[in-house]
Amino acid sequence: AKRALVSRLLLNPNSPSTKSAIRTLWESIPVYIVSRLSTPYPPKGTWIVDHDPIWDVWYNHLQHGKQPDIRIGRKPMMRVDPTALQFDLGPEQSGRFIEANGTPVMMAIRNFCSVAEIVSWVNDIVLRNVACQRNIRKEDAGCIVICGWSAGSRSKPAFDFVRNFLSSKSDAEKHSLRYEAASAFALFWNMICALGPDEVLSDIEHFLSTSNIYGMDANLHAGGTENIYTVPINGLPITFRDARMAPPSGVFARNYARAVHNEVQPHKWSIAWTTFRASINKELGGHFYNSDYGIRIRSATNTAVFWQPEHFHRTSLQDIPPSEKGGPVIQSGLSIVTSPRLP
Repeated sequence: AKRALVSRLLLNPNSPSTKSAIRTLWESIPVYIVSRLSTPYPPKGTWIVDHDPIWDVWYNHLQHGKQPDIRIGRKPMMRVDPTALQFDLGPEQSGRFIEANGTPVMMAIRNFCSVAEIVSWVNDIVLRNVACQRNIRKEDAGCIVICGWSAGSRSKPAFDFVRNFLSSKSDAEKHSLRYEAASAFALFWNMICALGPDEVLSDIEHFLSTSNIYGMDANLHAGGTENIYTVPINGLPITFRDARMAPPSGVFARNYARAVHNEVQPHKWSIAWTTFRASINKELGGHFYNSDYGIRIRSATNTAVFWQPEHFHRTSLQDIPPSEKGGPVIQSGLSIVTSPRLP
């Protein structure tokens, strides 16, 4: 069963059949040449709205509702003009975006994981963690929680596995949740290590090797055999030993959106995997934007997006009443991101 799973997930890049499958994948992804806009669009500091009904759902909450932190100013909302975008990637399209000189900009791979059972398993982990952990950005839409190592609060800095459970749990319960979450991230990372793209992999591996920081290993924190993760297939647990663990931290998100912004991280690239997207025949929002290049990546289940956090970017508001954790799930997923305070 393990050998079959490794083959289906292309986790053995030295296998001739895997090499052929990976080569076929890359040859199937169109390359689009784009140029940096003179002014980011949609503009920085704005909430992005894809569809008029979404504006009606969110306007009162964002412009007049109670603020979690009154020190953070309200941000304007903006209805996107699709004709002002440089590129609008459809929900079934993969694409690699580069500048004319070959400089990579961003990338999206649809049907990232070929095993539907695995995608569903990872998404269940996302939702379980979001449900029981503290939202780190209450001023934003939806919910986003940290997984892995943390630098602690600014008032009490401390390098430790994040402590963000909303209710008391036994040590065994905490470890089970952390091990499961680390396993999901480890699988995600090992798929990236096998598939690439090379510029993303080399960038993050350089960060890991030069910082000597721990990987996201729950057993390293709690004790036990290190560098292992477990993935269930057909109801049976498959354990990978002496494995490459994921980078030190990441986030799980549910119905999450934020105004256009950019970030400084200790590595150039970040990676997101949308593990669920509701299939409803109407505009739901929740698309990913790179404002520096005017690119919209329309959301779809089982999509991996590779982007540079220094670019102005964000996910648009979704067609769901404002709530941190309530209401139906429009979309959910995980991202490999690192706080500059961590290394």
